[in-house]
Amino acid sequence: MNNTLPPGWRVVNNTGSWSEPAPPPDSGSDSDEGNSLTEDDLRPDSPGWEDVEEDVEVASIKCLICDEKLDGTRKLVGHCRENHELDLDRIRKQHRLDFIATVQLINYIRSHVRSNNRVTTDELINSGDVFRQDRFMQPALEDDPLLYSIDELADPDDLDDPLAQKAEDEGDVEGGAEGSGHLAVVERALR
Repeated sequence: MNNTLPPGWRVVNNTGSWSEPAPPPDSGSDSDEGNSLTEDDLRPDSPGWEDVEEDVEVASIKCLICDEKLDGTRKLVGHCRENHELDLDRIRKQHRLDFIATVQLINYIRSHVRSNNRVTTDELINSGDVFRQDRFMQPALEDDPLLYSIDELADPDDLDDPLAQKAEDEGDVEGGAEGSGHLAVVERALR
């Protein structure tokens, strides 16, 4: 006789006869009506899900100049333009900055502000590509959320904006490295 039982089976007597386990006891309700959920009930577009909100986490981004934290990249750009004479859109457009150059610009600004140096739009436009140095690939602010949201700086209406290029133009950064495109560059730079 075989001494192993299939999963869920048990011996009910010492004669060795096999039986299937009994169903679990009823939970006390006489009817399953109204208690069972169908697959359609669990779909997000089915009735009753209207009040469910997705948890969308918006990272607070520290201003490039002051200590204020803003919710979103575009709010940061507006804040810097209005309060600090720093127009990231104008600088990016003037220098035609791609992703890497934008990372360098952000880290350049953050490192100069940390050293108590003032940075303005006109200075950055007139100074040439002073920020395009490899040392500015190293984040000036640890886990900087702005570096993860650089794509939001792109102007989709400007066909000449290097950040607005289609995803198909983004290849693997190092041919099959850990990631591809802009996120892989950021992930490597933040290490």
